[in-house]
Formats: sequence, structure tokens, C-alpha cells
Amino acid sequence: MFGFIATPCSRCASGSIPVWKGTFCGLSRCLAREFGQTSRFLVNRDAAFVGLLGISIDPKVPEWKQATCCNPLSLPFPVTDEHPAVLHAAATTICGLAAKLNDDACDEGIFRRGLARLGGIITNPATERAVALLNGSSFPTEEVLESLAKQEMIESTAPIRADEPTGNAYGAIVAHLAVLLDTPAQKEPLHRIGSSLGSLVYWRDAWQDRREDTRNKRFNPFLCLDSGEIQNRIHEAWNGFSEGLGELRICRNSALISSVHDTTERTRQSFLHLRSDEDKEKEKRRSKERKRRTSWWDYCDCCQCCDCGSLPTPRRGGCSDAIFDCGPGDRGCCDCNPCDGCDCCPCH
Repeated sequence: MFGFIATPCSRCASGSIPVWKGTFCGLSRCLAREFGQTSRFLVNRDAAFVGLLGISIDPKVPEWKQATCCNPLSLPFPVTDEHPAVLHAAATTICGLAAKLNDDACDEGIFRRGLARLGGIITNPATERAVALLNGSSFPTEEVLESLAKQEMIESTAPIRADEPTGNAYGAIVAHLAVLLDTPAQKEPLHRIGSSLGSLVYWRDAWQDRREDTRNKRFNPFLCLDSGEIQNRIHEAWNGFSEGLGELRICRNSALISSVHDTTERTRQSFLHLRSDEDKEKEKRRSKERKRRTSWWDYCDCCQCCDCGSLPTPRRGGCSDAIFDCGPGDRGCCDCNPCDGCDCCPCH
């Protein structure tokens, strides 16, 4: 359940959360149905986002059905596990695992190389089926594999472009939604979204692995490039991702996609600005100090206070339900307690 994309804020997009849940769990059900029950563990937010984009730009209204996800005893809820975009996301997830295992089999230590090779043997049937599904939908599988094969060469000759193979692969994956859904005009913004997301994924992995790569004497662009150069690439990728979403013609779920974008930007601030763990700890301490010195009624965290104009006005702060706030977990219209689980408030 990992990925660069963050789960949308449940308070800011409460009306759209069932669509995100239905897409995410639909991806899990699709993985299990097509590639075996153990494939459920590969479900991730990036692939779910690809499925959500497909559902949102599809001119045809997607079909939803009542079902459960992992717990057969839970109450059924709307899911979509047969939409072409969800199936495409599932197949590329399996191929992504195969690429990762192949990379580990070449680069890691003896123990991990052995595990990677064993994993490749176990997952080979699922990989073959995923490749067959992608080829059957006219996905440019060979082109993507050729691009990924250039990774080592680019890292050694032009490390500032080390994100390009991953970016090209993600770009092809997301752009293929235009082919699946017969919306050719959407291909360019979809490719921009995908290639930007792929670049962000690459740089974030490199940023997180820089210390381990130093110990193991493995290549890492942060060890041979100026961080300012990389930060420019990261900012270009994030701007490309944002602009691509803005250019997309969305038929439905626009508020949910906007919430996913905004929550991802807030959640990934440390990476987008390349703040170290020490910087993050300092920021947490400053945030705690601000909270200690600030009255909770001075901030609203989600909705507009004017939406609650029928309620009495509090003595301070301008938020209508401040005097009724009961602390963490309060469900009021304009919740003024900054500690109730939503990070929209500036004091977070």
C-alpha cells in the first residue's frame, strides 16, 4: 500500500472518499482475480491513482458493483474491479515487481540476489500473464523494456538524467489509458502526468536510499551531483505533474483528483524541498511549540466558516462551531481543533 501518491484527506474530500476506496479495493480484487490471492499484497496508491484517472476520463460511466475487499465478513460497498484502467494498473503492477526483482538479482548482496531470483521464479507465471494482457491491449512493452535497460548507461554517463528511464516507463503506462478508453486527445497530458510521476518516484527512492547506498558503495545520484541540480529536476517534475492534471479533461471525480494532488503535495513537502531527517525533527519541534503557544480556536482546518452562518458566532477566531468543539474527533461543520486528524490547518 505504498507509493508516491498520498491517500486523499478524508475531511477535505469526504464525499469522494468512497470512490477512492472503491478504486483502491477494486485494484486489490483485480490483482487477486487475475494473478492470484498473494498478488493483493502488491496493491499500492500509485497504481490506484492510474485506475482513478482512467475511471475519471472515461466518456462512458464506469460500472460499480457491491462487493467486499479483503474481509469477506464485512459489509459490501461499491467497487470497480473490471474497468479497463484498473486491469491495466494491475498488469503494470505485476510487471513492476518483475522489474524490481530483476534489478535486485543483479545489484544486491548474495542473500538478496538469491531471494530476488527465487521470487522471479515464483512470480514468473503471473508476470507472463501480465505481459500477455499488456501486449493484447497494444501496450508498447518492448519500448518500455528498452528504455528501462538504459538505466545503468545513463547513470554512468549523465546522472542528472537518471530519472528518465523510470519517467519514460510511467509516461507510457499512464498515456496508454488514452488508447484503452479511445480518448486520443488525452494522451499528451496523460503522458506528462505519468512521466513526471515516474521521475518523482525515482528521485524519492534515491533520496531515501542515499545512506544505505553510501554504505554499500552503490550508485546514487545524490552522492555525485549537487543537490540544487536535483531539486530543480524535482520541481520541474512536480510542476509537470500538476500542469498535466490541469490540462486533463475530466468527466467525473475532479474534486477527488484535486484532493489527491493537494494531499500528496502536503505529505511530500520534506522530499520536494529535500529536507533531511534532522530538518524534519526541527520542524516537528517548532510545530509543537507553535501549538503550545496558540489557542486552538484561532484556526479552521477545512471548510469555510460562512457555511455555518446559522450557528452562534464565538467570541474569537470567526469559526462558527468553535464554542461547541469537544476536542479530538469532533465532527462539527467548521472544526477549529487542529488536532483532530486533518493536516489542512496551518498550525500542523
